[in-house]
Amino acid sequence: MTRNRRHKADLRAYQAVTGAPYMVARRQMAEMMQQHPLLNSFGIGVFDWRRKTIEQRQAELAAGRERLANAEATVLETAVWLRENIRPIKAPTVGSYGMKHVMEHATGKYVANGEFIAAALIAGYTFKYVQPNVLFGMSARDVQRLS
Repeated sequence: MTRNRRHKADLRAYQAVTGAPYMVARRQMAEMMQQHPLLNSFGIGVFDWRRKTIEQRQAELAAGRERLANAEATVLETAVWLRENIRPIKAPTVGSYGMKHVMEHATGKYVANGEFIAAALIAGYTFKYVQPNVLFGMSARDVQRLS
């Protein structure tokens, strides 16, 4: 069991929305990060990668992935919000960065682009990489309703 009560409450909320067992909800973040090795707190990949050496890119990616892993509670809270407010569709047409701002405006809470992407991936939306962002299959009507 986790000792952080807020984190545990977020996991329970996520479990209630998704129907996933508690331990499955805990593992989904780690599994998602394994499936998307370039995902970090910035988004997909590294900012301005052409101007950096391989070592700089690797260090920045590792640091961003660590920040994302430490934001598990925020990611799961965002995934719950997405599941409750945005219906999934098949065609990925909604950009992660713009949708992140819609969510921030609706909830009053800041999330990093990578945290939003991780939450949408965990929530199960269809996706297409458009580095550093991602397009998601989210209902345009729901997005406009919240804008």
